[in-house]
Amino acid sequence: MSRSKILDFYENQSVFITGGTGFMGKVLIEKLLRSTNVSIICVLMRAKKGKTSAQRLEEILKNERPDYESRVTAVVGDCVQEDLGLAPEDREELISKTNIVFHVAATVSFTENIKIAYDVNVKGTKALLDLCKKFEHLKSVVHTSTASVYCHLDAIDEVIYDHPLHHEQAESMLEKLSLEEALRQTPSILKKWINTYTFTKAMAESMIKEISDGLPIGIFRPAIVTASYKEPMESWVDSFATLGLVAFISLGIIRVVPSKGSCPMELVPVDLVISAMIACAWDISHKDPILVYNYVSSIDNPTTFGDFLKIHKTQMCRYPLSKAVWAPQFTCITNPVWYSLSKILYNRTLALFYDFCHILTLKKPQMLGRIIKLEEIVDSIALFLNRSWKFSNGNVKKLWDRMNDEDRELFPFDIRMVNWETYYRNLQKGIRVYLLNDPLSTLPEARIRMER
Repeated sequence: MSRSKILDFYENQSVFITGGTGFMGKVLIEKLLRSTNVSIICVLMRAKKGKTSAQRLEEILKNERPDYESRVTAVVGDCVQEDLGLAPEDREELISKTNIVFHVAATVSFTENIKIAYDVNVKGTKALLDLCKKFEHLKSVVHTSTASVYCHLDAIDEVIYDHPLHHEQAESMLEKLSLEEALRQTPSILKKWINTYTFTKAMAESMIKEISDGLPIGIFRPAIVTASYKEPMESWVDSFATLGLVAFISLGIIRVVPSKGSCPMELVPVDLVISAMIACAWDISHKDPILVYNYVSSIDNPTTFGDFLKIHKTQMCRYPLSKAVWAPQFTCITNPVWYSLSKILYNRTLALFYDFCHILTLKKPQMLGRIIKLEEIVDSIALFLNRSWKFSNGNVKKLWDRMNDEDRELFPFDIRMVNWETYYRNLQKGIRVYLLNDPLSTLPEARIRMER
């Protein structure tokens, strides 16, 4: 078997990561530590809840990688601050030593205030690019975007589209607005876009095209990133952003879903996503133009929400949750009027009953408020459950073709390898154990509750 070209690329390199404490960031760090011989991974982190960035990093990594300390270090900073909030000595260290950059940091909430979304997704990206231009030994920069970045289009190619609002105009406009004023004006600002996340990520891409000035940079657009397929363990997930809807259904909280179930569901397991990102950094280092990689599933291995629901219904019975509020039942509804009525009938009526029982026992009623917030989250993703897009993924396929057998074994990301039926059967167990911290030891008790 030929020697891995990707391993050679990462040998003794210094890697700088933003967003390292998030779902994708954690898997990226773990994969780099396990599969490559990088010399050091610098992770941009804020101090939080009275803890230093080093303490936060230790909490995140000590269980998964007890040997991480010699190869991972926390760098205090914040994407929304000027110059990333870096101390002068940390800044100089990064400038003199960094070889590879993964920009994963983003606010991914579809309902985020547009001022905050702009600061993180656009302004933070500009601050990073300005810093990267000073790096003395830079080989590659991977900017993580999203496949849904131009969701108002019918077809999304591997190109950067011009944004109708220039990033400097957006900054000038938004800095004059309070959060409340920005919230009121958001619909008129977004125009064709459906949420602040895709709007600001599209703006960041357009900005990169304008100001990257010859940086060895590429844009990686994954679809909906979900639980792992195999690595670091089967069905690992710790993010409600991607599987929150499924978790809420399993808890019996959400009982109606605005979907017809037949549309392709653009899911990509996180371990395949990270392997693709790591390979992209190697690929980008050999290319002059800005390459865009659409990493999606519908082209080569399509699946639908209906496929998932069919299997998940049986798995919810096999792996019921000890924390379930009600026995899980759900219905897919496409008619908007009937969906609105069903939310009241099936979600909120039960929530009111639950709160009434709490009042009788002198406890604070909270369920109705939570249900309404959860419904807002579900409604914000309704488009992605009811519409399909025509993607191109030629650059992803060319990358896979350029990799030798050793690299394909070490960094597998061919979406055709995913058996969706097997993946869906394992997903409920992963949500139970990793996302909801509900150990399998509680299964007997949960099954008894389910049968009542």
